[in-house]
Formats: sequence, structure tokens, C-alpha cells
Amino acid sequence: HVRVTVGPGLPRANGEPVISLLAGVVLSPHAANFIRPDEYALGSEGNLEVITLHFTRLVLGVQLFLAGVQLPKRYLQVEWKSLALLLGPGMAAMWICSSLIIWAMTPNLQYLHALIVAACVTPTDPVLSNSIVKGKFADKHVPRKLQRIIIAESGANDGLGYPFLFFALYLMKYTGLGGAGTTGGAGTAIGRWFYETWCYEILLSVIYGIVVGWLSRNLLHWAEENHYVDRESFLVFAISLAVRVIFLSCPFFPSRCSLLFIRSHCY
Repeated sequence: HVRVTVGPGLPRANGEPVISLLAGVVLSPHAANFIRPDEYALGSEGNLEVITLHFTRLVLGVQLFLAGVQLPKRYLQVEWKSLALLLGPGMAAMWICSSLIIWAMTPNLQYLHALIVAACVTPTDPVLSNSIVKGKFADKHVPRKLQRIIIAESGANDGLGYPFLFFALYLMKYTGLGGAGTTGGAGTAIGRWFYETWCYEILLSVIYGIVVGWLSRNLLHWAEENHYVDRESFLVFAISLAVRVIFLSCPFFPSRCSLLFIRSHCY
């Protein structure tokens, strides 16, 4: 970690996020012009949005995978009560509180729209939370149990943010609230929210992650025992597995967050 002074009289900050932010500003077209996103996207705003989307998916996916690998074996089974409290009532409370703040601060915004925006900011970012639980400061001041529960919560709640998001989206689509479609009613909205979001995107992703993670782990151990891989390849396997999951699961599981985290923990 490098210690960076943000400005005169301002507190100092450690960690990669601040350094990455400063490096991005310095190398951007508005400064050194070393990184030129518009040129890479051939001047198309649509291409730039797609490139940015896939890069953010890559960064988030790798970090989710690493979060699952860092946890002890069977950690989710042992600490399921604490995680259930954080991911259930805890996330719901954060969602409601965030929506109320957004609704109060934005003029002429319907509350259903505020719920949609709040669902996007409720999950904890595993990239940012990693700066809390890693480094010399964390090793000295943050208890190991607290580090692990933060890692587990930040890894699991990204995928569990989908039910909050689609609950509001389906209500807006099928009930006419928020100025959207008016067909179907609340029953259709709740039904689609249950079987599409919970059963398909969340539950099926978790099952797929468990199966593929278990198979990947056993296949890697078999290859190591038979001397088909060396130590360097053994360490790189986790990153390559994360990248493969991100792009191969795109057509089948729009929510890859739960899939990546569970798969990495089983791995």
C-alpha cells in the first residue's frame, strides 16, 4: 500500500482505490491523454458504454471470485445465521433507508423510482470493502472474524440486490405505478419476481455455482496429483476460472454475482 496525501490539511488515505482514481485522472484525456476511451470506441457513445460495462463486469467478477476464495472452508455453512441477518433484514433496511433519502432529496420523484435507484446502491461493493479488510491497518485494528464477515457479506449481497431491483421494476411494469405499463396487475408482478428473479437468477445460479465450483476444485486437485500443472499454473487457475464464468454464463445467468461468489467458495 502507498500512502497518498489528497491535499493540504486533508486526511491521508491508503489503498488501491485512491491510487487508481488518481492514476485514472492523470492518464485521462483531460490530463496526459494517455488513455483515450473515445478513440478506442471509434467515436461511438454506444460502443464506449458496452466496453465500460464489460470492464466493470470483469473487475467485479474477479473480485467476487477472490472474496469467496479468501474465506475458510465451509464458512458460509458455519456463519449462515449472521449472514442471514445481514443479507435479509439488514439489506432490506438499507434499501428502504436509501430509497427514503433519495426520494426526499430528489424533487418530483415517485417513490417507486426511488426504490429502483436504492436497489442499485444497497449492495456493498467488494472492491471497496476489500480496502477495509486488507492491509496493515486492517491486520492491526480489524478483528479477523469481522474481516471474514465483511468479505462474505460483500460477496453475497451483490447477487441478492437483484430481488430488490426487480421487485420495484416488475411493480412499475405490471401495475402502472410510476407511469409504466398497466397490464397484468400486482399478482403477475409478484409471480414473475418470484420465479424469474428468485428461482432462476438466484437459486439456479447458486446451484450451478456449487456444482461447477466443486467439479473445478476436484479436477484441479487431480491434475496437481498427476503433475499436469505446476505451482504457477495452480495459482492462476482461480483467475482464469473467474473470467471464464463471467463470459460463458452471460446468456444463461444475467445475475452472475451469486454464481461467482458461491462457485469460488466451493472451489
